Amino acid sequence: MLNTIRRFVRDEKGEDLIEYGLLAAFVAAIALLVLTSPNLKNAISSAFAKASSVLGVV
Repeated sequence: MLNTIRRFVRDEKGEDLIEYGLLAAFVAAIALLVLTSPNLKNAISSAFAKASSVLGVV
């Protein structure tokens, strides 16, 4: 029984999957925040519009 617990504690399989899951959840939360926040959406849109006008891109 003690050996089973030791192996379980030392087992590192699946840690990458958890990290990728947390990263995907973080990216999804930021994307949701950007899409639902009108102030942030307008700020980003105006920044891109200003950059494109300075560069002369239509």
